[in-house]
Amino acid sequence: MLQKSIAETNKLTQYQDVNDILCSFTQGTIRIFKENLVGIYLTGSLSYGDFNQNSSDIDITIILRNPISLNELESIRHFHVQIEKEFSKWAKRLECSYTPIEMLPSILPPKKPRPWYWGDEGILYDEALYGNEWIINNDLLYNYAIPLFGPDFKELTGP
Repeated sequence: MLQKSIAETNKLTQYQDVNDILCSFTQGTIRIFKENLVGIYLTGSLSYGDFNQNSSDIDITIILRNPISLNELESIRHFHVQIEKEFSKWAKRLECSYTPIEMLPSILPPKKPRPWYWGDEGILYDEALYGNEWIINNDLLYNYAIPLFGPDFKELTGP
């Protein structure tokens, strides 16, 4: 099992402010989800080497054993407010999907929604549906995801 320590997360990119938010986000997410957490994965341009510090988002996918509970949802909602305050530079440029592992085998976009945080608006959507981006995002996760916590994404699903 490939699993990054918090110390490794703090040295993950060449941008210390990005490392700081990744480290804090990882610690908080582990604390909130405990045994429900399968993995936390850095995706998007940071994972495949096309990151622009002036315009790129920080994309994170959280894989859960079970769909998010109401208590977890409220905790993560408050946690995102904390992250926004502590890391104001990145507050509008953080995107997070909270995806139950049961959705991964599906090639077609799952019919069930999942929570999704969109930093542009500072909103945690309780029930966001996946669209056509599902297959593209899963391909990017499979080929480029960097585990911040948990196993390599390839251990969770097939290509």
